[in-house]
Amino acid sequence: MAKKKTAASKKRTDTEISFHQSGERPAARYVSATTVCEEGLENGRWIGLYWSASGQVQRENVTVGLPGLNSLEFPLHAFDLEIDGQDLRNHWDFVSSSERAGVRPGTREAVVELRHQVRALSVKVVTRLDGTPFLVRHLEITNLGAAPAALARVSPWSGLLWSWSPQGHHWGELPQDVQNPFALGYFDGLSQGSEGNFCWENLPLGTRRIEGTQGRSGFGNPFVVVRHRITGETVVISLAWSGNWSAEFWNDPYRDLSNRPSRGLNLAFRFGPQGPAPMRVIEPGETLVTPDTHLGLLHCGEDEVVAAWHDHLRTSVIAPRPKGKEMYSIAGRVVEEPGTWIHKEIEIAAEMGVQAFMVDAGWYGDEFGSWWDNRGDWQVGKWLPGGLKACRDLCHKHGMLFGLWMEPECVGPKSKLLQEHPDWLLRTDNGREVSQGAADHVLDLAHPEAAAFFRKEVVRVIREHKLDFFKIDFNIMIREGGQHSRPGFSESENWRHCETLYAAFDQVRREMPEVALECCAAGGGRNDLGMMSRFHYSCESDFSMFPRSIRAINGLTRFLPPESLCYYHNHMPYAHQKTDLDTHLRVTLFVQPIFVGFGGQEADRSTPYFQKTKRYLRLAKEFTAPILAAKPVVYHHTPDLGLFAPADWCVLEYAAADRSRGYAGVFRLANGAKEYRLALRGVERGANYEVTLDNGGQVFRATGRELAERGLPIALDAANTSELVMYEKIRA
Repeated sequence: MAKKKTAASKKRTDTEISFHQSGERPAARYVSATTVCEEGLENGRWIGLYWSASGQVQRENVTVGLPGLNSLEFPLHAFDLEIDGQDLRNHWDFVSSSERAGVRPGTREAVVELRHQVRALSVKVVTRLDGTPFLVRHLEITNLGAAPAALARVSPWSGLLWSWSPQGHHWGELPQDVQNPFALGYFDGLSQGSEGNFCWENLPLGTRRIEGTQGRSGFGNPFVVVRHRITGETVVISLAWSGNWSAEFWNDPYRDLSNRPSRGLNLAFRFGPQGPAPMRVIEPGETLVTPDTHLGLLHCGEDEVVAAWHDHLRTSVIAPRPKGKEMYSIAGRVVEEPGTWIHKEIEIAAEMGVQAFMVDAGWYGDEFGSWWDNRGDWQVGKWLPGGLKACRDLCHKHGMLFGLWMEPECVGPKSKLLQEHPDWLLRTDNGREVSQGAADHVLDLAHPEAAAFFRKEVVRVIREHKLDFFKIDFNIMIREGGQHSRPGFSESENWRHCETLYAAFDQVRREMPEVALECCAAGGGRNDLGMMSRFHYSCESDFSMFPRSIRAINGLTRFLPPESLCYYHNHMPYAHQKTDLDTHLRVTLFVQPIFVGFGGQEADRSTPYFQKTKRYLRLAKEFTAPILAAKPVVYHHTPDLGLFAPADWCVLEYAAADRSRGYAGVFRLANGAKEYRLALRGVERGANYEVTLDNGGQVFRATGRELAERGLPIALDAANTSELVMYEKIRA
């Protein structure tokens, strides 16, 4: 088979797609930046041949013998698929290979088409390259038969990540202790408020499984980092999926009599959606597209891994914000009282210098009451004088953006929607409703009429109210989820739910690209890449009180770039009691801030509390927000805190990519050491900087080398206090 070279591949030096023969095997090679992946068809299985983090392509005479492992003994298959009770890891024939333009500008997709020898089924293995060290994989599964096909399990990408075999390496290169060669990092978030709890563990021998089973991607995200302690390499994997999911890792358990891994050190994985089978029924002639799996292999330090991952997300996942909305402060309030109360909140926000206002829950329905009760009746309540138009006009009068909250997947217990369409509710066994209680009804988005209503209402609300920005929420955990009857099957609803959700916001992005979009789900319960490929920013957590707030941001920015996160300041009424005012306000500088009011409407706004809040809003507008909007490099000085482990300090630094300016927050968490030496990482050693220590207003000059190598001693006398360090290059 001849190797194909397109015009695009000749022009691009950061990516390469090659289709060729590896011995007798049809093969494909993908090179993006320094990541190399080569795969081929062997014994009817599409398997991984090797990975490289150096960018080096293996010689042909070497590749022909790779991976050097028996696929009957090792899980080498590069995707995992079960349909109608049959495991389809094998019995594939090669059909074709081709290249096409990617869905995002500047990306390319390699397409390998396979056809099954037993089932009337074809699979296109689609791999996207964007010039970063990350590849993106999805499958396009086409039912070629005359009967529906029931998808029970799928992992769009699976197979061997590392293999260190006795044949390929000298045992003398291995340390004596090889019992824990692999470490797994993941978000251990099982409940609301646990977002950002990133933790590490040794991968045990055999199989280790982690999962999200909340009916959405969950407070623990489908995102993992795996370290190879011996080679120093790192793998980052994320599934772009907003429903239930699971990830499995297989650490070769075989040991000889002396307890050494005589077959080598082998680690394999699979990562995909999960749910009761069938997860999705594929009709005759239908093509099902799986969610994307993002995967990259890197050999560099932790800061560089995070920077490369953020670069990938900014390049081909998270869309740039609409022009003029790159970064802005927000005030958002639930409609707590009828009348002009909400107008007063808008006036206060404008006086404080906030740049946008969001009318949160409670603006809809026939009667004023609990915002929970009327969900689904998305008509403006009569208790808002002048309706939402009056709120929008008032915002625009003060030069503020206007936004709105909606929870379109849910139905309130007092809504007309519930009375008129009980058949649209999500149900399972014998018609039993899937809910968390009498007030928690969910639309069955696999029901065609319910799905059409959902999509129409989302688009109508945004368009009719001429929104500048829009927030979606989803406060219900549906766990296993519902089932929807199809001829011969009781299909899990979750897959079609995600399809409907995605289609609605694909339409919003397509038809109203000027609207900025926020994703929220009881806080950060759905911060996955499936949502983030359609939204501009996402909620950090509802539990936004110190020190959990900054610890969560510290953890979440391993995954999402900071400009893609928002933080609800004052969301918890007692949050101001957890730390001093400066520290409480400094957290707002590290993501997009949303102020949940400023206290009593009749309070004297000349007091220090209001004056200091205004100062931080000005500081954000003039210094930190421009750095965030320009997509900063993130340096985690204290990377492995999680949320709950004992820790003395949390230190986070953001710097402009050109090292011209940046800032760092030094947060003291406990009554341990009183001093932290901050060695800045975002400076250029050969440049001079003006540095500001915010606590005392001290301003001085220092060289980048002094700041990076000697560092700054930051002394804080008490727990739950902080220092803000800002630096800017002095121009000659």
